[in-house]
Amino acid sequence: MLDLSGAKEFASEGQQLLELLQTFEASLGQEIQKIEQAMAQQDATTVERSLHALKGFMPLFARPELAKQITDLYQTSRTQPFGETCVVFNNLAPNLRVLLKEVHAWPGIYDSASQ
Repeated sequence: MLDLSGAKEFASEGQQLLELLQTFEASLGQEIQKIEQAMAQQDATTVERSLHALKGFMPLFARPELAKQITDLYQTSRTQPFGETCVVFNNLAPNLRVLLKEVHAWPGIYDSASQ
């Protein structure tokens, strides 16, 4: 699921890439949690906001097909029934968790050494 092509274009050196990955890991974990809590509370507004946040940074860190799925879900979440958004998100959630694990396992993410 992890594809750093976009992030490597954005970060000009290894340390910047590590910092981006650390920020992405924290953000991805938080947004997944927010969406799951909001779905449980039937809070469509919070789900849309979190999907918008995911849509913004997924192209830098995820394979294009996953980034597109998140973008598409965000766009349709504003017009489709909330239950449909929840079903699609729940289908994508395992891929998002794999992505989170791949970022967490990235060499050097938790030390100051650059790649």
